[in-house]
Amino acid sequence: MSYYKQETPTPPHTKRVGYVYDVRMKYHQDLEDPQDPHPEDPRRIYWIYNILKVAGCLDIMKNVLVTPVTDDKILRVHERQYLETLKDTEIMERATLLETQKKYDSVFLCKESQYCARMSAGGLLALCKDVVRGKLDSGLAIIRPPGHHACSAVPMGFCLLNNIAITVRDLQARKMVNKVMIVDWDVHHGNGIQEVFYSDNTVLYASLHRYDEGEFYPSSTDGGMDMVGEGEGKGYNINIPWATAGVSDGDYIYAFKKLLLPVARQFCPDLIIVASGFDAAVCDPIGECDVTPECYACMTSMLKSVSNGKLVLSLEGGYNLDAIANSALACVKPLLNIKWKAGHIPQPAIYLAYATLSEEEVNGVPQSKYKYSSNWDTSNIWNPAVEVPNCYSAQPSELGKDTVDRVLDIHKEYWTSLNM
Repeated sequence: MSYYKQETPTPPHTKRVGYVYDVRMKYHQDLEDPQDPHPEDPRRIYWIYNILKVAGCLDIMKNVLVTPVTDDKILRVHERQYLETLKDTEIMERATLLETQKKYDSVFLCKESQYCARMSAGGLLALCKDVVRGKLDSGLAIIRPPGHHACSAVPMGFCLLNNIAITVRDLQARKMVNKVMIVDWDVHHGNGIQEVFYSDNTVLYASLHRYDEGEFYPSSTDGGMDMVGEGEGKGYNINIPWATAGVSDGDYIYAFKKLLLPVARQFCPDLIIVASGFDAAVCDPIGECDVTPECYACMTSMLKSVSNGKLVLSLEGGYNLDAIANSALACVKPLLNIKWKAGHIPQPAIYLAYATLSEEEVNGVPQSKYKYSSNWDTSNIWNPAVEVPNCYSAQPSELGKDTVDRVLDIHKEYWTSLNM
């Protein structure tokens, strides 16, 4: 009997969900050492795309066409001098590209980089337009390079263009939306997004990230809980800065229940965009946290209860290929209204590293032939009745609870929903 057919029957669905994926975004590559893949690996988007294909999700999702974002949209967020430098990379020789990238913090460049960055931002914008117009209810943008670190004048942190900021500013300029909430669950603080919207009361930015007293990347105090916004935007910037590694499901669920959901409902956005990095996931080598795919599914489900379900997840970081694939699959299931029994492993099994295998290989290769990531617990992997913690009721750590409570106390001044 085929494990694939047994474990993943075509599910019923009631929502129209879109996705963005274009193989050309893989052309953005690190030129320094092709034999040693950069953490922001071009395969990241394919890994996610293929697990969704194998699981049958793409068959019931709409593929949204990607077009490169134009200069006028970029210039709503980024300075012209930086844009011109980025455009010049198309004609640079390898040595010049390597020299140019050294001017920035944690960035790599090739001749195709600016085109891929335009495709990344353009793909997210196209998907969000379809959601706002009512053609779709929600969606997932499988895009790269990521964007939440990109500032108005400089790229940084693997990010070239600020995909989410460009999208929000264009939607607002076209009067397609008024208020937008951005939830950033990437393990790193989205300093670029914060910079753009810090004095804006039409955009609510909430980031959950490792902080480590300002030592964790991007290594500044901008991600501190006291950074609440300025001017009209005061109170519209919410930073939940985790104190150390090892943050897990209970910490995130507590933050959502106690802080983010009450504020989101009071703010009542027209659209929610998630800066959906999966580097807080179990086994991510950079994030070193313990968020499970089930937790990502829970957070997605909770956000669906706001803004009439108009929700778009936009890929940011995440550097364990298996972890990002399984986490993305877990997020898509609630978008499609695919249910699994609470407290049980979703199907296909969430820890199985088969994202690059064809359907025939998944069906035909014995279980012992699968390649597993070194740190996954693969015991009882095919047993759908294996109990796992139900993350809706997962308890926070003492340190995590203290962090959320302190942020909550700060923002009670700005949000009446936190005083109830």
